[in-house]
Amino acid sequence: MNILIIGGGIAGLTLAAQLVQSDHSVQVAEKAFGLRTEGYMIDFFGAGYDAAEKMGLLGELEKIHYPISGLNIKRSNGTIRYSLSYSKLRKLADGRHFNFMRGDLEYVLSQRIKNRVSIMYNTTIQSVWQDEQNVYALLSDGTEWRGDLLVGADGIRSKVRELAFGDAHRFIRLLGLYTAAFTFQRTDLYRGIENSFDLLAEPGRQISVYPLTDNRMAVFFLFRSNETNSRVMRRQALSELTDRFGDMGWLVPDILRNSETASDFYFDAVAQVEVPHWTNGRIALVGDACYAVSLLAGQGASLAMAGSYTLAQCLRERDVPSALTVYETSLKPQITEVQRSARNFANFFFPDTTFQLFLRDVGLRASMVPVLQTYFKFKSIRLPELSK
Repeated sequence: MNILIIGGGIAGLTLAAQLVQSDHSVQVAEKAFGLRTEGYMIDFFGAGYDAAEKMGLLGELEKIHYPISGLNIKRSNGTIRYSLSYSKLRKLADGRHFNFMRGDLEYVLSQRIKNRVSIMYNTTIQSVWQDEQNVYALLSDGTEWRGDLLVGADGIRSKVRELAFGDAHRFIRLLGLYTAAFTFQRTDLYRGIENSFDLLAEPGRQISVYPLTDNRMAVFFLFRSNETNSRVMRRQALSELTDRFGDMGWLVPDILRNSETASDFYFDAVAQVEVPHWTNGRIALVGDACYAVSLLAGQGASLAMAGSYTLAQCLRERDVPSALTVYETSLKPQITEVQRSARNFANFFFPDTTFQLFLRDVGLRASMVPVLQTYFKFKSIRLPELSK
């Protein structure tokens, strides 16, 4: 089959890697100018881990895994309130867990399709239409494409979803939270953070800092806001961070100064995507384009890989209509449940009051008790067993 994938992130690269193994003709169009390096540390477990194992990627993922020793919950004066062992946290995923930078995972996946799949960078989709036999697309570089299947793997604000499924905004559920992330050069101020996540939380806002290779640090902001304009200019975003975090202690003043010059600055709303149907004729959506669970669930990359792996498996021995039906029906009920669970977790992990913060801390500490860990297992989907 001739297949066009719009989006060269984790979902699109995974799908392309699997499709070429089945001798499909695959092209990828990506709006960025190249592989993206911005982002944050992600937890990788569940069905994505299972998919990576079947793809033979675990050895490569082990190399980009960060050996974090623990999570330190800090006071505003920089002292540690309590610590959680990361090895015990990984047991909540039965030890089948990695943490690495999102950009590192994209690089690993890109190597799987190097010299095998054409990636058209700085290219977007302009229009799409279809008949019973083919699907057609016009790309921003003037390319007119015709093929058997078009897949939107272009993220939470998917252009494919907008063109083929309707108004993009009605599928996005904002969770009332915003996040920012960036990296910067390490200085002596951060010498106490060697291989841990250090987190300072107050009602309605929190910030975490963790070390990277090449003597760099990474930071992740999270704060409560009812704003509905999720996309803002960088200057507005920097001003918002200063307003929200400027009075916090610890390392926050220095971190805010570093935000001014960070080359990989990221700012966005925390949201989920809920689409009644993931497919429309010969057009399909995968990853955040149709089932973003929100970054607080810690499974966006994992579910993107799991969904793309499943879609590729469905296409191995089925025609397009049958494959898309099996893809959606085998995963959508599980994804819906994970999204519901993620909303509940967001309310627990990111409290609005001092009392709720106290309850969150009690819960985190309880998750380290061996006899209680069964009740704190990470909820994730499983790769479906596909009948032929």
